[in-house]
Amino acid sequence: MLDQYTDFFLVGIKGVAMANLARILHQLGKWVTGSDSAETFITDPVLAEIKLTPLIGFSPQDLPPITEVVIYSAAHDGAENPQVKDAKKRGLLVVHQAAILGELIQKYQQSVAVCGCHGKTTTASLLAYAMINLQVSPGYLVGTSQFSGFFGGELGKKDYFVLEADEYALHPPGDRTSKLEHYQPTQILCTNIDYDHPDVYANLEETKRAFLRFFQKIPLDRVPRLFLCQDDANLQGVAQKLPVQSYLTFGLSDQSDLKITDVKNDEHETKFKLETSSAKALRFLPKISRIFSIGLFGEKNVSNAAGAILVLLSLGFAEYKIEKAIRLFSGAKRRFEKVEESDSMTLFDDYAHHPHEISATIEAARRRFPHRRLVIIFQPHTFSRTLSLKTEFLEALSHADLALIAPIFPSARESYPQPPITAGDLEELARKAGKTNVFGYDSNNKLVDAVSIMHRPGDVIFTMGAGDIYKLKDRLKAV
Repeated sequence: MLDQYTDFFLVGIKGVAMANLARILHQLGKWVTGSDSAETFITDPVLAEIKLTPLIGFSPQDLPPITEVVIYSAAHDGAENPQVKDAKKRGLLVVHQAAILGELIQKYQQSVAVCGCHGKTTTASLLAYAMINLQVSPGYLVGTSQFSGFFGGELGKKDYFVLEADEYALHPPGDRTSKLEHYQPTQILCTNIDYDHPDVYANLEETKRAFLRFFQKIPLDRVPRLFLCQDDANLQGVAQKLPVQSYLTFGLSDQSDLKITDVKNDEHETKFKLETSSAKALRFLPKISRIFSIGLFGEKNVSNAAGAILVLLSLGFAEYKIEKAIRLFSGAKRRFEKVEESDSMTLFDDYAHHPHEISATIEAARRRFPHRRLVIIFQPHTFSRTLSLKTEFLEALSHADLALIAPIFPSARESYPQPPITAGDLEELARKAGKTNVFGYDSNNKLVDAVSIMHRPGDVIFTMGAGDIYKLKDRLKAV
Protein backbone atom coordinates (compact mmCIF):
# COMPACT_ATOMS: atom_id res chain seq x y z
CA MET A 1 0.00 0.00 0.00
CA LEU A 2 2.95 2.36 0.50
CA ASP A 3 3.64 2.19 -3.22
CA GLN A 4 0.01 2.47 -4.28
CA TYR A 5 -1.33 5.39 -2.23
CA THR A 6 -0.41 9.03 -1.69
CA ASP A 7 -2.82 10.56 0.85
CA PHE A 8 -2.64 9.26 4.44
CA PHE A 9 -4.64 10.23 7.53
CA LEU A 10 -3.35 9.17 10.97
CA VAL A 11 -5.85 8.95 13.83
CA GLY A 12 -4.09 9.84 17.09
CA ILE A 13 -1.19 11.41 15.24
CA LYS A 14 0.40 12.85 18.41
CA GLY A 15 1.18 9.38 19.73
CA VAL A 16 4.91 8.69 19.66
CA ALA A 17 4.87 5.92 17.08
CA MET A 18 2.24 7.74 14.99
CA ALA A 19 4.20 11.02 14.93
CA ASN A 20 7.37 9.20 13.95
CA LEU A 21 5.47 7.29 11.26
CA ALA A 22 4.05 10.59 9.98
CA ARG A 23 7.60 11.89 9.60
CA ILE A 24 8.66 8.82 7.61
CA LEU A 25 5.59 9.01 5.37
CA HIS A 26 6.37 12.69 4.76
CA GLN A 27 9.92 11.75 3.76
CA LEU A 28 8.44 9.20 1.35
CA GLY A 29 6.67 12.09 -0.37
CA LYS A 30 3.19 11.26 0.95
CA TRP A 31 0.53 13.81 1.83
CA VAL A 32 0.04 13.33 5.57
CA THR A 33 -2.64 14.72 7.88
CA GLY A 34 -4.11 13.50 11.13
CA SER A 35 -6.18 14.11 14.21
CA ASP A 36 -5.73 14.12 17.96
CA SER A 37 -6.77 15.89 21.15
CA ALA A 38 -5.84 19.50 21.87
CA GLU A 39 -3.44 18.91 24.76
CA THR A 40 0.30 19.40 24.52
CA PHE A 41 2.32 16.28 23.65
CA ILE A 42 6.05 15.53 23.68
CA THR A 43 5.71 14.80 19.95
CA ASP A 44 4.66 18.35 19.06
CA PRO A 45 8.22 19.21 17.86
CA VAL A 46 8.23 16.11 15.60
CA LEU A 47 5.07 17.24 13.83
CA ALA A 48 6.16 20.88 13.75
CA GLU A 49 9.37 19.87 11.97
CA ILE A 50 7.32 18.56 9.02
CA LYS A 51 4.94 21.55 9.30
CA LEU A 52 1.97 19.37 10.24
CA THR A 53 -0.81 20.79 12.41
CA PRO A 54 -3.18 18.08 13.65
CA LEU A 55 -6.93 18.47 13.39
CA ILE A 56 -8.43 18.64 16.88
CA GLY A 57 -10.98 16.01 17.79
CA PHE A 58 -12.26 12.99 15.91
CA SER A 59 -15.26 14.26 13.98
CA PRO A 60 -15.89 12.28 10.76
CA GLN A 61 -16.61 15.56 9.00
CA ASP A 62 -12.94 16.53 9.43
CA LEU A 63 -11.66 13.60 7.38
CA PRO A 64 -10.22 15.25 4.23
CA PRO A 65 -11.99 14.27 0.99
CA ILE A 66 -8.69 13.38 -0.68
CA THR A 67 -7.84 10.77 1.99
CA GLU A 68 -6.99 7.33 0.59
CA VAL A 69 -5.63 5.51 3.65
CA VAL A 70 -6.62 5.87 7.32
CA ILE A 71 -4.15 4.52 9.89
CA TYR A 72 -5.21 3.84 13.48
CA SER A 73 -3.79 2.26 16.64
CA ALA A 74 -5.27 1.05 19.93
CA ALA A 75 -5.52 4.66 21.16
CA HIS A 76 -8.67 6.79 20.97
CA ASP A 77 -11.02 3.78 20.75
CA GLY A 78 -9.01 2.12 17.98
CA ALA A 79 -11.21 0.56 15.32
CA GLU A 80 -14.27 2.09 17.03
CA ASN A 81 -13.01 5.65 16.60
CA PRO A 82 -15.64 7.75 14.75
CA GLN A 83 -13.20 8.71 11.98
CA VAL A 84 -12.10 5.11 11.52
CA LYS A 85 -15.69 3.86 11.32
CA ASP A 86 -16.62 6.61 8.86
CA ALA A 87 -13.60 5.81 6.69
CA LYS A 88 -14.76 2.19 6.46
CA LYS A 89 -18.24 3.35 5.43
CA ARG A 90 -16.69 5.48 2.70
CA GLY A 91 -14.77 2.49 1.39
CA LEU A 92 -11.36 3.92 2.22
CA LEU A 93 -8.45 1.64 3.04
CA VAL A 94 -8.28 1.39 6.86
CA VAL A 95 -5.20 -0.25 8.35
CA HIS A 96 -3.60 -0.65 11.74
CA GLN A 97 -0.32 1.13 12.39
CA ALA A 98 1.41 -2.24 12.86
CA ALA A 99 0.42 -3.34 9.34
CA ILE A 100 2.00 -0.23 7.82
CA LEU A 101 5.19 -0.75 9.83
CA GLY A 102 5.27 -4.40 8.81
CA GLU A 103 5.17 -3.37 5.16
CA LEU A 104 7.71 -0.57 5.67
CA ILE A 105 10.48 -2.78 7.05
CA GLN A 106 10.22 -5.08 4.03
CA LYS A 107 11.72 -2.30 1.93
CA TYR A 108 15.10 -2.66 3.66
CA GLN A 109 17.83 -5.25 3.14
CA GLN A 110 18.32 -5.68 6.90
CA SER A 111 15.61 -4.92 9.46
CA VAL A 112 16.29 -5.28 13.17
CA ALA A 113 13.25 -5.54 15.45
CA VAL A 114 14.06 -4.59 19.04
CA CYS A 115 11.53 -6.13 21.41
CA GLY A 116 11.12 -6.86 25.10
CA CYS A 117 8.91 -5.61 27.89
CA HIS A 118 11.52 -3.20 29.28
CA GLY A 119 14.45 -1.34 27.78
CA LYS A 120 13.52 -1.60 24.12
CA THR A 121 13.31 2.17 23.52
CA THR A 122 16.78 2.83 24.92
CA THR A 123 18.19 -0.18 23.07
CA ALA A 124 16.56 0.66 19.73
CA SER A 125 17.58 4.32 20.04
CA LEU A 126 21.18 3.36 20.82
CA LEU A 127 21.28 0.95 17.88
CA ALA A 128 19.94 3.62 15.51
CA TYR A 129 22.33 6.22 16.97
CA ALA A 130 25.30 3.90 16.44
CA MET A 131 24.32 3.24 12.83
CA ILE A 132 24.00 6.98 12.22
CA ASN A 133 27.52 7.48 13.54
CA LEU A 134 28.72 4.50 11.51
CA GLN A 135 27.49 6.51 8.51
CA VAL A 136 25.15 3.91 7.05
CA SER A 137 22.10 6.23 7.09
CA PRO A 138 19.66 3.83 8.76
CA GLY A 139 15.92 4.08 8.69
CA TYR A 140 14.33 3.72 12.12
CA LEU A 141 11.20 4.11 14.17
CA VAL A 142 11.64 4.01 17.93
CA GLY A 143 9.31 4.59 20.87
CA THR A 144 10.42 8.09 21.76
CA SER A 145 10.01 11.50 20.19
CA GLN A 146 13.74 12.28 20.31
CA PHE A 147 17.06 10.70 21.26
CA SER A 148 20.50 12.31 21.44
CA GLY A 149 19.53 15.16 19.10
CA PHE A 150 17.58 13.06 16.57
CA PHE A 151 13.86 12.65 16.01
CA GLY A 152 12.47 9.16 16.62
CA GLY A 153 11.53 8.39 13.01
CA GLU A 154 13.67 8.47 9.87
CA LEU A 155 13.32 6.96 6.38
CA GLY A 156 17.06 6.60 5.80
CA LYS A 157 18.53 4.59 2.96
CA LYS A 158 17.53 1.05 2.04
CA ASP A 159 20.23 -0.97 3.80
CA TYR A 160 19.16 -0.94 7.48
CA PHE A 161 16.01 -0.30 9.47
CA VAL A 162 15.66 -0.39 13.27
CA LEU A 163 12.12 -0.95 14.53
CA GLU A 164 11.01 -0.85 18.14
CA ALA A 165 8.59 -3.79 18.12
CA ASP A 166 5.88 -3.53 20.76
CA GLU A 167 4.12 -6.66 22.02
CA TYR A 168 0.87 -4.81 22.81
CA ALA A 169 -2.36 -5.85 21.09
CA LEU A 170 -3.98 -4.31 18.02
CA HIS A 171 -7.16 -3.17 19.76
CA PRO A 172 -7.97 -4.72 23.13
CA PRO A 173 -10.30 -6.00 24.40
CA GLY A 174 -11.90 -6.72 21.03
CA ASP A 175 -8.73 -7.72 19.18
CA ARG A 176 -5.91 -9.03 21.36
CA THR A 177 -3.70 -10.03 18.44
CA SER A 178 -0.12 -9.02 19.23
CA LYS A 179 1.36 -6.35 17.00
CA LEU A 180 4.38 -8.63 16.70
CA GLU A 181 2.30 -10.80 14.35
CA HIS A 182 2.60 -8.07 11.69
CA TYR A 183 6.40 -7.91 11.65
CA GLN A 184 8.80 -10.06 9.63
CA PRO A 185 12.26 -8.63 10.38
CA THR A 186 15.57 -10.13 9.34
CA GLN A 187 16.97 -9.93 12.92
CA ILE A 188 15.39 -9.76 16.37
CA LEU A 189 16.99 -8.37 19.54
CA CYS A 190 15.07 -9.10 22.75
CA THR A 191 15.90 -7.51 26.12
CA ASN A 192 13.52 -9.46 28.41
CA ILE A 193 10.03 -10.90 28.84
CA ASP A 194 7.69 -9.84 31.64
CA TYR A 195 4.02 -9.64 32.55
CA ASP A 196 3.41 -6.01 31.59
CA HIS A 197 -0.02 -5.92 29.91
CA PRO A 198 -2.72 -7.64 32.00
CA ASP A 199 -5.36 -6.08 29.75
CA VAL A 200 -3.96 -8.08 26.81
CA TYR A 201 -2.34 -11.26 28.15
CA ALA A 202 -4.02 -13.51 30.69
CA ASN A 203 -0.73 -14.36 32.37
CA LEU A 204 3.04 -14.51 31.93
CA GLU A 205 2.86 -17.80 30.03
CA GLU A 206 0.61 -16.24 27.39
CA THR A 207 3.08 -13.37 27.06
CA LYS A 208 5.91 -15.85 26.56
CA ARG A 209 3.98 -17.62 23.81
CA ALA A 210 3.55 -14.34 21.92
CA PHE A 211 7.32 -13.79 21.97
CA LEU A 212 8.04 -17.40 21.00
CA ARG A 213 5.80 -17.07 17.93
CA PHE A 214 7.69 -13.91 17.00
CA PHE A 215 11.11 -15.54 17.41
CA GLN A 216 10.02 -18.50 15.30
CA LYS A 217 9.49 -16.15 12.37
CA ILE A 218 13.28 -16.00 11.98
CA PRO A 219 14.28 -19.02 9.88
CA LEU A 220 17.44 -20.99 10.61
CA ASP A 221 20.36 -19.51 8.71
CA ARG A 222 24.09 -20.05 8.47
CA VAL A 223 24.49 -17.34 11.14
CA PRO A 224 22.29 -16.63 14.20
CA ARG A 225 19.83 -13.77 13.71
CA LEU A 226 18.22 -13.83 17.15
CA PHE A 227 19.96 -11.94 19.97
CA LEU A 228 18.65 -12.65 23.47
CA CYS A 229 19.55 -11.44 26.97
CA GLN A 230 21.07 -14.33 28.92
CA ASP A 231 20.30 -12.70 32.29
CA ASP A 232 16.51 -12.77 31.91
CA ALA A 233 15.07 -16.04 33.21
CA ASN A 234 11.75 -15.69 31.37
CA LEU A 235 13.51 -15.06 28.07
CA GLN A 236 15.88 -17.97 28.56
CA GLY A 237 12.91 -20.22 29.29
CA VAL A 238 11.56 -19.33 25.85
CA ALA A 239 15.01 -19.71 24.26
CA GLN A 240 15.08 -23.37 25.36
CA LYS A 241 12.29 -24.01 22.85
CA LEU A 242 14.43 -22.69 19.98
CA PRO A 243 17.27 -24.38 18.09
CA VAL A 244 20.42 -23.44 19.97
CA GLN A 245 22.19 -22.48 16.73
CA SER A 246 19.49 -19.88 15.95
CA TYR A 247 20.50 -17.34 18.59
CA LEU A 248 23.37 -15.64 20.41
CA THR A 249 23.13 -14.28 23.94
CA PHE A 250 24.50 -11.28 25.81
CA GLY A 251 24.63 -10.38 29.49
CA LEU A 252 26.45 -10.52 32.79
CA SER A 253 25.99 -14.27 33.11
CA ASP A 254 29.01 -16.50 32.56
CA GLN A 255 26.91 -18.42 30.03
CA SER A 256 26.56 -15.35 27.76
CA ASP A 257 28.05 -15.54 24.28
CA LEU A 258 28.93 -11.85 24.60
CA LYS A 259 29.81 -11.40 28.26
CA ILE A 260 29.74 -8.15 30.25
CA THR A 261 32.42 -7.67 32.93
CA ASP A 262 34.11 -4.90 34.93
CA VAL A 263 31.18 -2.47 35.09
CA LYS A 264 32.30 0.86 36.59
CA ASN A 265 30.75 4.32 36.60
CA ASP A 266 31.04 7.88 37.85
CA GLU A 267 28.44 10.67 37.59
CA HIS A 268 29.13 11.13 33.88
CA GLU A 269 29.47 7.71 32.24
CA THR A 270 29.59 3.95 32.65
CA LYS A 271 32.48 1.81 31.45
CA PHE A 272 32.28 -1.94 30.89
CA LYS A 273 34.20 -4.71 29.16
CA LEU A 274 32.73 -7.03 26.54
CA GLU A 275 34.25 -10.40 25.68
CA THR A 276 33.25 -13.06 23.19
CA SER A 277 33.37 -15.84 25.72
CA SER A 278 31.84 -18.95 24.16
CA ALA A 279 32.84 -21.36 21.43
CA LYS A 280 29.57 -20.61 19.66
CA ALA A 281 30.27 -16.86 19.71
CA LEU A 282 33.72 -17.39 18.23
CA ARG A 283 32.17 -19.31 15.33
CA PHE A 284 30.19 -16.27 14.28
CA LEU A 285 31.89 -13.20 15.81
CA PRO A 286 35.41 -11.81 16.00
CA LYS A 287 37.28 -12.50 19.25
CA ILE A 288 37.03 -9.33 21.31
CA SER A 289 37.94 -8.11 24.79
CA ARG A 290 37.29 -4.38 24.76
CA ILE A 291 36.25 -1.57 27.08
CA PHE A 292 33.16 0.41 26.00
CA SER A 293 31.69 3.55 27.55
CA ILE A 294 28.19 5.04 27.43
CA GLY A 295 26.47 8.02 29.01
CA LEU A 296 23.89 5.71 30.62
CA PHE A 297 23.74 4.17 34.09
CA GLY A 298 22.77 0.91 35.76
CA GLU A 299 23.28 -2.73 34.87
CA LYS A 300 20.11 -2.85 32.77
CA ASN A 301 21.38 -0.11 30.47
CA VAL A 302 24.77 -1.79 30.21
CA SER A 303 22.91 -4.94 29.16
CA ASN A 304 20.86 -2.96 26.64
CA ALA A 305 24.06 -1.53 25.17
CA ALA A 306 25.63 -4.99 24.97
CA GLY A 307 22.61 -6.21 23.00
CA ALA A 308 22.93 -3.38 20.50
CA ILE A 309 26.68 -4.00 20.19
CA LEU A 310 26.09 -7.73 19.59
CA VAL A 311 23.75 -6.90 16.68
CA LEU A 312 26.31 -4.51 15.19
CA LEU A 313 29.10 -7.07 15.51
CA SER A 314 26.93 -9.68 13.80
CA LEU A 315 26.29 -7.23 10.95
CA GLY A 316 30.03 -6.96 10.40
CA PHE A 317 30.86 -3.61 11.99
CA ALA A 318 34.30 -3.41 13.59
CA GLU A 319 34.45 -3.26 17.38
CA TYR A 320 36.61 -0.13 17.50
CA LYS A 321 34.18 1.69 15.23
CA ILE A 322 31.23 0.60 17.36
CA GLU A 323 32.97 1.83 20.52
CA LYS A 324 33.37 5.29 19.01
CA ALA A 325 29.84 5.27 17.56
CA ILE A 326 28.05 4.75 20.90
CA ARG A 327 30.32 6.74 23.21
CA LEU A 328 28.33 10.00 23.18
CA PHE A 329 24.84 8.51 23.30
CA SER A 330 22.92 10.53 25.90
CA GLY A 331 19.72 8.51 26.00
CA ALA A 332 16.16 8.80 24.76
CA LYS A 333 13.63 11.40 25.78
CA ARG A 334 11.82 10.46 29.02
CA ARG A 335 14.43 7.78 29.78
CA PHE A 336 16.54 8.95 32.74
CA GLU A 337 16.31 12.42 31.15
CA LYS A 338 17.83 15.27 33.12
CA VAL A 339 15.46 18.26 32.99
CA GLU A 340 16.90 20.53 35.71
CA GLU A 341 20.04 20.88 37.78
CA SER A 342 20.55 23.46 40.52
CA ASP A 343 21.98 23.77 44.00
CA SER A 344 18.52 22.83 45.27
CA MET A 345 17.95 19.63 43.26
CA THR A 346 18.71 17.49 40.24
CA LEU A 347 15.44 16.67 38.47
CA PHE A 348 15.03 13.74 36.07
CA ASP A 349 12.10 12.38 34.10
CA ASP A 350 11.69 8.68 33.33
CA TYR A 351 9.11 6.55 31.53
CA ALA A 352 9.32 3.61 33.98
CA HIS A 353 5.80 2.24 34.49
CA HIS A 354 6.40 -1.35 35.61
CA PRO A 355 7.90 -2.47 38.95
CA HIS A 356 10.97 -3.96 37.28
CA GLU A 357 11.58 -0.72 35.37
CA ILE A 358 11.22 1.30 38.57
CA SER A 359 13.73 -0.96 40.31
CA ALA A 360 16.17 -0.66 37.41
CA THR A 361 15.93 3.14 37.40
CA ILE A 362 16.41 3.33 41.16
CA GLU A 363 19.43 1.01 40.90
CA ALA A 364 20.91 3.19 38.16
CA ALA A 365 20.28 6.37 40.16
CA ARG A 366 21.94 4.84 43.24
CA ARG A 367 24.99 3.97 41.17
CA ARG A 368 25.20 7.47 39.73
CA PHE A 369 24.41 9.36 42.97
CA PRO A 370 25.41 7.03 45.81
CA HIS A 371 25.47 9.73 48.48
CA ARG A 372 22.33 11.72 47.66
CA ARG A 373 18.71 11.35 48.74
CA LEU A 374 16.48 9.84 46.06
CA VAL A 375 12.87 11.02 45.70
CA ILE A 376 10.49 9.25 43.27
CA ILE A 377 7.27 10.93 42.12
CA PHE A 378 5.39 8.08 40.47
CA GLN A 379 2.21 8.18 38.42
CA PRO A 380 0.77 4.66 37.98
CA HIS A 381 -0.42 3.98 34.42
CA THR A 382 -3.72 2.09 33.94
CA PHE A 383 -5.95 0.63 36.63
CA SER A 384 -5.47 -2.91 35.32
CA ARG A 385 -1.68 -2.84 35.66
CA THR A 386 -1.85 -1.12 39.06
CA LEU A 387 -4.32 -3.69 40.40
CA SER A 388 -2.36 -6.66 39.08
CA LEU A 389 1.04 -5.49 40.29
CA LYS A 390 0.24 -3.34 43.34
CA THR A 391 2.42 -5.35 45.74
CA GLU A 392 5.34 -5.30 43.30
CA PHE A 393 4.95 -1.54 42.74
CA LEU A 394 5.14 -0.82 46.46
CA GLU A 395 8.17 -3.06 46.92
CA ALA A 396 10.01 -1.30 44.08
CA LEU A 397 9.09 2.21 45.26
CA SER A 398 10.11 1.46 48.85
CA HIS A 399 13.76 1.32 47.76
CA ALA A 400 13.73 5.08 47.17
CA ASP A 401 14.32 7.33 50.16
CA LEU A 402 10.92 8.88 49.53
CA ALA A 403 8.18 7.85 47.11
CA LEU A 404 5.13 9.99 46.34
CA ILE A 405 2.34 8.45 44.27
CA ALA A 406 0.23 10.68 42.01
CA PRO A 407 -3.35 9.90 40.98
CA ILE A 408 -3.49 6.91 38.61
CA PHE A 409 -3.39 7.80 34.90
CA PRO A 410 -6.11 5.62 33.35
CA SER A 411 -6.11 4.13 29.90
CA ALA A 412 -8.75 5.48 27.54
CA ARG A 413 -9.71 1.84 27.02
CA GLU A 414 -10.65 1.35 30.69
CA SER A 415 -14.18 2.03 31.81
CA TYR A 416 -15.04 1.86 35.53
CA PRO A 417 -17.97 3.55 37.34
CA GLN A 418 -15.52 4.16 40.21
CA PRO A 419 -11.72 3.78 40.22
CA PRO A 420 -10.99 0.22 41.42
CA ILE A 421 -7.78 1.40 43.10
CA THR A 422 -6.36 4.80 44.05
CA ALA A 423 -3.06 6.31 45.14
CA GLY A 424 -4.54 6.50 48.65
CA ASP A 425 -5.22 2.77 48.57
CA LEU A 426 -1.59 2.18 47.65
CA GLU A 427 -0.42 4.26 50.61
CA GLU A 428 -2.68 2.26 52.91
CA LEU A 429 -1.28 -1.01 51.55
CA ALA A 430 2.24 0.34 52.02
CA ARG A 431 1.56 1.10 55.69
CA LYS A 432 0.16 -2.38 56.25
CA ALA A 433 3.38 -3.75 54.77
CA GLY A 434 5.50 -1.58 57.06
CA LYS A 435 6.66 0.76 54.29
CA THR A 436 6.67 4.24 55.85
CA ASN A 437 8.36 6.13 53.00
CA VAL A 438 5.53 5.74 50.43
CA PHE A 439 2.71 8.32 50.24
CA GLY A 440 -0.34 8.61 47.96
CA TYR A 441 -2.20 11.75 46.85
CA ASP A 442 -5.59 12.36 45.27
CA SER A 443 -4.42 15.41 43.28
CA ASN A 444 -1.23 16.68 41.70
CA ASN A 445 -1.64 19.95 43.60
CA LYS A 446 -1.45 18.13 46.93
CA LEU A 447 1.52 16.13 45.71
CA VAL A 448 3.49 19.23 44.68
CA ASP A 449 2.67 20.85 48.03
CA ALA A 450 4.03 17.75 49.77
CA VAL A 451 7.23 17.88 47.73
CA SER A 452 7.78 21.51 48.73
CA ILE A 453 7.46 20.52 52.40
CA MET A 454 9.56 17.33 52.26
CA HIS A 455 12.22 18.54 49.82
CA ARG A 456 15.80 18.87 51.02
CA PRO A 457 18.65 20.67 49.21
CA GLY A 458 20.61 18.27 47.04
CA ASP A 459 17.75 15.84 46.43
CA VAL A 460 17.74 13.78 43.24
CA ILE A 461 14.10 13.81 42.15
CA PHE A 462 12.45 11.68 39.43
CA THR A 463 9.07 12.14 37.84
CA MET A 464 8.19 8.65 36.67
CA GLY A 465 5.44 6.98 34.67
CA ALA A 466 3.98 6.45 31.21
CA GLY A 467 1.26 9.10 31.56
CA ASP A 468 1.62 12.88 31.73
CA ILE A 469 3.56 13.20 35.00
CA TYR A 470 6.38 14.92 33.08
CA LYS A 471 4.17 18.00 32.83
CA LEU A 472 4.83 18.71 36.52
CA LYS A 473 8.48 19.54 35.88
CA ASP A 474 8.06 23.33 35.82
CA ARG A 475 6.13 23.30 39.08
CA LEU A 476 8.72 21.04 40.70
CA LYS A 477 11.59 23.28 39.61
CA ALA A 478 10.04 26.03 41.71
CA VAL A 479 9.78 24.12 45.01
